[in-house]
Amino acid sequence: MKGCQRGFTLLEALVAMAIFSFIGVAAYTLLASTGRLKESGDAGYEALAGVQLALRQLDEDFSQFAPRAIGGGSDDSPALDAAPEDAVVEFTRSGWRNPEGMPRSGLQRVAWALDDEGRLLRRYRRSIDDNDPEEQVERIYVSQVESFEIRYLDEKGKWFEEWPPESAVEARPQSSGATAPAGTAAIEPVPIAVEVRLSQLRIGELSRVIPLR
Repeated sequence: MKGCQRGFTLLEALVAMAIFSFIGVAAYTLLASTGRLKESGDAGYEALAGVQLALRQLDEDFSQFAPRAIGGGSDDSPALDAAPEDAVVEFTRSGWRNPEGMPRSGLQRVAWALDDEGRLLRRYRRSIDDNDPEEQVERIYVSQVESFEIRYLDEKGKWFEEWPPESAVEARPQSSGATAPAGTAAIEPVPIAVEVRLSQLRIGELSRVIPLR
């Protein structure tokens, strides 16, 4: 029949709609998956960068350990405090850079802690013997940290979870009652090295041995 035009049947229209719907869902799924992969990759890179930076800072801090106790009152602490009140470790280090020539010591009192939110942070005192929380500077290095532990190596090559070991404390001579002035060399034994163990949710577990002397 001349001039006759044939349109889509209902079945053909339904099939076409189904195909377009399938393509749309597939495209959306692909875009959403790509977005999640990018977010996961960015989060993984950020976590890795934070862990690497923290380990470098820990290496710098411990490798410049200084046997200098702090205090001057009820807050007396050894040069290396392996069980501070609100941190994993606290100690004195040297080599505190001072490019602005501020009137302060080149020694720095630093503390490394893991807070309740799983964030690894470093604190330092503006003045080495001042324990005022308002005068401390805090920096967060990495989050989602599952564990942060330190163990200590003695001169006999034995590792300890706490420092000083009980045997070293028992071997110390008893004091006559005189109190050593703040800032004098630490009486407590100094470990040969420390092992830092850190477990982060995305990166996994890492460890590093850092010599102190």
